[in-house]
Formats: sequence, C-alpha cells, structure tokens
Amino acid sequence: MYRTMRTARRARCGTDVDCADCPSVRRCWGEKLPQGFGLHVQRQPRLERGTTLFAQGERFEAACIVVAGCLTLRETMPDGTERIAGFRLPGELVGLEGWSRGVHSFTATAACSTTVCRLKWPQRVSGSAALLERLLRKTAGQLDSAAKPWAGLPAIERVAAFIEDFARRMRVSDASLLLPMTRAEIGSHLGLAEETVVRALAQLQRSGRLEVKGRSVTLQSPPHRSAAFAAS
Repeated sequence: MYRTMRTARRARCGTDVDCADCPSVRRCWGEKLPQGFGLHVQRQPRLERGTTLFAQGERFEAACIVVAGCLTLRETMPDGTERIAGFRLPGELVGLEGWSRGVHSFTATAACSTTVCRLKWPQRVSGSAALLERLLRKTAGQLDSAAKPWAGLPAIERVAAFIEDFARRMRVSDASLLLPMTRAEIGSHLGLAEETVVRALAQLQRSGRLEVKGRSVTLQSPPHRSAAFAAS
C-alpha cells in the first residue's frame, strides 16, 4: 500500500525554473522555448516510490508535469474499491482535471522515483497567457492520444497493446523498457485479473513477441509495427 504524504503542501519548497532554460523542455512542451517566453514552473522534491503527489478529493492548487519517472492515478470508488485510472509519464500533465472541479479526481502516486514540476498557476485567467496557451495545446495533444488501443481486445492482445502504448509514450528507442507498475496494477487498469496478466505475458513470451524478465520487457518488434498495436 502506498504511503500518504501531503506533498501538495510541501510543494511550496520547490525550486523555480524557467522552462526555456531547462534541458527537458522539448520533452515537456514539444519544442525549444525562446528566452523570455514567460513559462515558469516549480521543480518539486523527488518523489520516491509510493509517495503521494496529491490525494483524491484534495483541493486543487495547480497542475503538474512529469519530468522523469511515472505516476499512478488511483480512484477510490463509492463502494470503497480502488481502481487504477491511468499512468502519467515524462512530458505528460497530471491533475489538470481538478481545475474545473476544484478538487483532484484521483490520487497520484509515484510508481518509481519520480520528478515533477508544478506549474506556476495564474490567479486570474489573464494572469499567464503563455501558460494557458501551452496548457490548451498540451491538453489537446493528450486527449488526442488518450483512446485506449486495447479496448475490446482479448486479454493477451490487451496486455500486448498496453505494453506497446507504454513504450510509445516512454519514447524508448531500443524496444526495451522497465515497467514501474505491478502486474496487479496493470490488471486493474486493463480490467483484468492479476493472474490473467501473468498468463498473458507468459504467452506473449512463448510466442516470441516479448521477452519478459521480472519488470523488464523487450519488444521483439518496434511498437508501431506490432500486430497487437495494429489490431487496435
């Protein structure tokens, strides 16, 4: 079970960063920003595995962008059960949905050692045209790629499609990646039992489509060419 820390309260101790000067700017915003663009963030202390960035129902103060690592989004349902709503990877926004509701819809927990930047949130809509423009573009991009490529697929293809989508979002260049989440968390996100995920990975390995060693996975073909991804 993850441990709870009010890191949203600790966020004020972060370091201010001008995105134009940051080496991760292309991954976060898709391009190099010109000097003086006006986009500033607050780099947060590193989150170790199991640490909570913000909790479901906690008051929204600002959205964040993942710089390194992986965040798991958990939702507690009215009956008390918990599901994995998604994962946020480097270059992706997290927590923005809380802007309209005033509170966060999910609990964001570090799946591994993770670094995030807290956006310098304007007090008024007119407070930061540069930030709001970038948020609109980035949100549109995330929504465009948010369709689950595994929807409606059999269990084995669902797991394969998830791994390929994860590799694509991580932008791996050598078809190898380290999954920071557990088999149970993958199953919760895909709507499958943990045992089904374990069996699916074993079958994918036997068929030569993946090589699996613990949490290390090697795809035997690039994500954009795989049959599972094409089937979506």
